[in-house]
Amino acid sequence: MKALTNYQRATNYLVKVFKAVNEYYFNNELETPTITIQTSVGAYGHISTSRVWNSNDESSYELNIGAETLNRPIENVVATMIHEASHLYALMNNIQDTSNRGVYHNRKFKEIAEDIGHLKISKHDKYGWTITEPTEDTLNFCIEYGFEDILINRESPYTFRGVGIATAGNGNNTPISIRKPTSTRKYICPCCGNSFRATKNLNVMCMDCNEQFVLA
Repeated sequence: MKALTNYQRATNYLVKVFKAVNEYYFNNELETPTITIQTSVGAYGHISTSRVWNSNDESSYELNIGAETLNRPIENVVATMIHEASHLYALMNNIQDTSNRGVYHNRKFKEIAEDIGHLKISKHDKYGWTITEPTEDTLNFCIEYGFEDILINRESPYTFRGVGIATAGNGNNTPISIRKPTSTRKYICPCCGNSFRATKNLNVMCMDCNEQFVLA
């Protein structure tokens, strides 16, 4: 696979990620949103609360991944995608999963994101059940579908911390709070460059090169 260093390729890649998330977690029950890469100020992504994109008499929701946050570990980007897909599931099923213009995430959101999306959701004192972390299942999903890190990223004056606080409002983005660092680590073969991710320390040999994988 070619390195994801091109904007258009990254956009198409996120479309592929959404399709896989829809298939793997939501049994293909979600309608397809328009995937965008724009600034979500202080947040990793957002989903519109109405169908804001129109083409050939068809309309769709907008699911955005923050342009300044693309080069996080892929399991974190995927966690944000699942977070927003969980909001989309709530929208399509008339479930009130947020309040305060989409800023406060209630227990219904937590249930969807954890029970269906298999994410780890923690509570923020001000913004509710919005702090999102990938799990072992998220990592296995990325491995199964062969998803790799996106290497393009837009510089921003804003500071982003954590994994996936996001909103379901119309442009009202939730400030990011400090999160624990991800427990996943990347191993790479120093000879051929093959790599993989794991959630614990491992001693693994590359059978192609007879070299031990090292932490990237």
